[in-house]
Amino acid sequence: MLGELNMHEQFFEKFKDKLSNIIKKKKRYYFDVKNEDIREVADYLFNTMKCRLSIATATEIYNGFDVLYHFTDDKTGTYYNPRIVITDKENPEMYSLTPITQGANWIEREMYDLFGINFIGHPDLRKLLTLNNPEFTEDDHPMRFSKKEKDKR
Repeated sequence: MLGELNMHEQFFEKFKDKLSNIIKKKKRYYFDVKNEDIREVADYLFNTMKCRLSIATATEIYNGFDVLYHFTDDKTGTYYNPRIVITDKENPEMYSLTPITQGANWIEREMYDLFGINFIGHPDLRKLLTLNNPEFTEDDHPMRFSKKEKDKR
């Protein structure tokens, strides 16, 4: 337990200048990370702390998008949740975590398809949910736009 606690403390000490808005709950830590730092933070969580990428979620908010990754330390049941805030709704983009963990591949493709978020450095960023759907053409992107909104664009 002491070694696990030390890894946890080491993480927050190492990245104290790169994490903000830290929220601590029982076995859950939420924190904001700048786009330029997400790969370094994710690499440490995945490769040094041996956390597993459980899932990632994206939410459209009034001024952009929130992308929240959920890394799990399966030994302790603790979740580390880095959040990236994207403020450019017209051209949303952030660095992909797929080069660090293949677990990010499909979920980033889903977020690309649903929200139009461009994941920089993703090795295969193409449609997933609408790939063979006759209701969507290559130009029907992203899915977050209604038919009326798409026609305006």
